[in-house]
Parts: sequence; C-alpha cells; structure tokens
Amino acid sequence: MKRYQSIGDLPLGEERRVVAIGTFDGVHIGHQAIIGRAIERARERGLQSMVLTFEPNPLAILRPELAPTVLTEPAFKAQLIEALGADALLVVPFTLAFSRIRADRFAEMLGSAPLSAESVVVGANFRFGQGGSGTVAYLQRLGRARGLIVESPGTVMSADGKPVSSTRVRRLIAQGQVADVAPLLGRPHSVEGMVVPGEQRGREMGLPTANVSVPPDVALPARGVYAGRVVLAGGRYPAAINLGYSPTFTEGDDPPLRLEAFILDYEGADLYGQRIRVEFLGRLRDERRFPTPAELVAQVQEDIERTREVASGA
Repeated sequence: MKRYQSIGDLPLGEERRVVAIGTFDGVHIGHQAIIGRAIERARERGLQSMVLTFEPNPLAILRPELAPTVLTEPAFKAQLIEALGADALLVVPFTLAFSRIRADRFAEMLGSAPLSAESVVVGANFRFGQGGSGTVAYLQRLGRARGLIVESPGTVMSADGKPVSSTRVRRLIAQGQVADVAPLLGRPHSVEGMVVPGEQRGREMGLPTANVSVPPDVALPARGVYAGRVVLAGGRYPAAINLGYSPTFTEGDDPPLRLEAFILDYEGADLYGQRIRVEFLGRLRDERRFPTPAELVAQVQEDIERTREVASGA
C-alpha cells in the first residue's frame, strides 16, 4: 500500500481513483464496509483504491475540550487499512486552515488533480467544508455537476440492532465492556506502548509484569483486571492485565494509573524499551485492595487460570 502524508505528496498525472473518506478512528466494521465498498468499486472499474483520512481527529483542533479518546493510533490504523486491501492511504493533516475550506471547494478538490477521484465513498454522517456545512446529499449534488460519483453505504448495525459507531465503541471501552467491543471492531480492542521499569513488586512475588506506558489520549478500559493477549515480535501470548492503581501497595489521593500485563508462557528476554501491543479480551473483576500480598498472589493465580480459559476461546 502506498502511503502519502499530504495532498501535496500525491504524484500528478495518475489515473482516476475511488476514494473512501473519513476519520475512521477504530476502523470498526462500519468503517470496513465503507473502505470495502471503495475497494470493490475500484476493482470493478479497474482503478486505484485510496483511503483518505485525517490526523488528528478534527475535534482535537476545532473543539479540543471535546476531543474523543483515540481508538487507533495512526500507525496501527494504517496497518488495519492496508490489511483490508486498499491500494493507497492519504493522511491529511487536519488544521484550522484546512477546516476553513468551503464545502464546494472541497468537492472540487476531490475530482481534480492530484486527488483525481472518479468516485468517493463516505458514511451517512459524513460532514465536510467550513463549519461542517457539507452533507452527503450536498456532496452528491455537487458531484453530479462535476462528474463525481458519491456513494454512501447504509449504516452497519450490530447483532442487537444498534448502529455501529466510534462513539459507541468508546463508551463500551470506558465501561470495561471489552468483550462487547470485539464484534464491533472485528478484533479485540488494543493499545500500544513502551515497556518501562516498574517498582518490581510483581517480580518479588514471583509474578513479573510488563509495565506499559501508553499515550494519555488513548482509549483505555475502566479500572479492573482483564484477560487479554500481548503481541510481541515473536508472537501472541495470553496475559492477565491489571489496569489501575495497585491499591494493595499504593497510598495517597492521586496515585498514577498503571497498565501491567503478566505474560503467560513467555520465557524470552526482558522487554524494557520495547513497544508492545496489549489486547483486551474480557473483564475478569474489579481491582481491589487485599489485606496481604499473599492473598493478592492467590487471587492473581485464579486470574491467570481464567485468562487461559478466555484466551483459548478467543
């Protein structure tokens, strides 16, 4: 998949394209339907398929106080889009200047070089242009005048009959309902971060954990203990994950939030300084304070057994 970091990076003179447009945070099954339709049409027409997305999320620029947590960081989003089969990915830096482009001018840009879209595919709630004034219906009207075909697949519904959206995914994650998120994403929710030194308490108890430092804006589940997996260069390993404040050992009013993964069946070298991915498969229990470290160890052993059960069925 070819990757471009701005419209100006696109080569001139290429053939026409079919372009899927959206923020696509999460690349959930609704996003996959939009991107998949663009890829399908491009193949039908013998054209190149391209995904046009924005970084950062427009709300982070327009209304920073309302900026949502990030479901998929840019590099992982690109990997997911590439896995769907897109020929190219264009990441447009979303700035205040870009937000002020008029809706009609944006539509003109789509059909003109270097974007050269023969058709575009967008979600039903797609908005564009200054102040979000452009709607799908408006884009379709402009497209007809410019020879640009505009498609908008129907909203994808989950098994319970509710629309799939990034907002819904974020809400479920924030509530710790990670098992309910996987069908909406088509995969487990995950976060990526650097393994950093901890306080070595787990090692002292015979339960060494990987302490993972993640960016502050990523979507983390509610505090608790989770069954999951850790993705390393050498493969995937089941992991019992604690996300919280380690109340058995921590005092004070404002302890730091910690993401710690006890990786099962891993016998490799220390992971300090490595970036790893942590996948959340299911919530096991709330985080709580134990009277003694021995009681905590006994509970963690139970968590490990339950983690094996959950991971084996995922």
